[in-house]
Amino acid sequence: MKMKGDSMVFCTMALLIASMLFPGISTLFINDGADLPVWEIGDYWNYNMYISYEQPSTSADLTLSMHFEVTDIDGVHYILNFEGNVEGSVSIAGVIEGEMRNTVINGQLYIKKSDLAIITFNAHIEGEIERMFVTNAFSADIELKQNVTPAVSPYDFPIEANETWTVPNITFWLHLEAKIELAVPYEVLYNFPVYIEEHALTCADIEELGVPAGIYRDAYHVSGAPHYKFWFSPMAHNTIKAEYNNIRLWYNESLYWDINELYAEMIDTNYKPQNMPPYPPTNPYPANGSTDVAIDVILSWNCSDPDGDSLTYDVYFGTSLPPPKASGNQSATTYNPGMLEYNTTYYWKVIAFDGYNHSTPGEIWTFKTKVFTNNPPDRPNRPTGPTSGEIGKAYTYSSSTTDPDGDKIYYKFDWGDGYTSQWLGPFESGKIANATHVWNTMGNYTIKVKAKDEHGMESEWSDGLLISMPKKYSLLAGLLEKLNEWHVLKSIMKLLQAIFNL
Repeated sequence: MKMKGDSMVFCTMALLIASMLFPGISTLFINDGADLPVWEIGDYWNYNMYISYEQPSTSADLTLSMHFEVTDIDGVHYILNFEGNVEGSVSIAGVIEGEMRNTVINGQLYIKKSDLAIITFNAHIEGEIERMFVTNAFSADIELKQNVTPAVSPYDFPIEANETWTVPNITFWLHLEAKIELAVPYEVLYNFPVYIEEHALTCADIEELGVPAGIYRDAYHVSGAPHYKFWFSPMAHNTIKAEYNNIRLWYNESLYWDINELYAEMIDTNYKPQNMPPYPPTNPYPANGSTDVAIDVILSWNCSDPDGDSLTYDVYFGTSLPPPKASGNQSATTYNPGMLEYNTTYYWKVIAFDGYNHSTPGEIWTFKTKVFTNNPPDRPNRPTGPTSGEIGKAYTYSSSTTDPDGDKIYYKFDWGDGYTSQWLGPFESGKIANATHVWNTMGNYTIKVKAKDEHGMESEWSDGLLISMPKKYSLLAGLLEKLNEWHVLKSIMKLLQAIFNL
């Protein structure tokens, strides 16, 4: 069974790889534009591609992993060998529909050195199409040749930002022979011209673009709305990303094929982007030149990397110029220098490192700590506790205060009987302090409290709490109290026993 004009899957794949994968290539990134490149043997570019094609009789959704490599150069041409794997679903002329399995493509490209016009594209595809219960082998041989003289190049070098140009009709003579192993082998034969219509392209801008092969900062963004959009990098010597939609391939005025989508993205090349050093550290805290800085300050800064690399930092800190190294190979953007001296000028800087042995130092920053000033604690609160009691018995009293400087606080209690406590503490500012005392003589007493901060500055005495100790507390009295408590407890137990025995 031999048919002509039914299966555009294979020639669509070939046309798009040939005419759109290398739409415009350059080598130098300069303000005057992207110049025509010079390739060398061994140069290679790897791409992941997606192609979607749909017609009433034929459709395909394919993904390709492709490797292109310059294998030879003659006086006129670059000769590129290519190979790759193909996966996806196909439907061919209502005859066969299924998933491609174990499918490979390989071939050769001839590209004109003077203007990058594609002269010839030869490819061989073979694999299997797996249907529900059947797997059919297939193969295809494709040849594309430009059918005009001189050959058309899609680009006008040097490419410049804000430049617009027109691409004339690009015509290829297509020869395709394909065979699918069915009960009666299904054969496809093409031997006729196809062309892409004239269209305008504009280089909109030069952008930074990240693809799996790296981050390229010299990506020329070219578009021909609404069908064409791609980015090519002089540093990569090639297109790094392409997005094409609704491209029409003509045979004649009444016969054409539509490509719904083609997407290509570079995943590897020997022209990888140059790794850039980190940006300088910025935005220091405390701000450069700050004064009256707290002595427990924690230093911080901001830093980033143009390639998105992880960064580490060396921190230099001290009171002399240049400051000595204080921390190395840290990932945090903060540094705790510990408790500093009052009224002292400090110098510091940060050096950022990426993982490619690139480093960028920041400026030397400076700040001055605050002058030491100390205020005594506030007057403590009047003590609280029992206002009467018995001599010989211990009682506990409490007080608190705050320190304006947040210093730790000590407390001394004056019991009013000629005795004072030791300095108790230290306590955090605002925390309650407790102290216990025994009075041995009956009488009235006034309890006061004084506070002292950790630097030795003392507060005023608090207001006094008047207490009375009218009774004598003896060991005998204490024993009688305990016996009485025990007697009451015993009576309660007897009462409970009587209730539960009812």
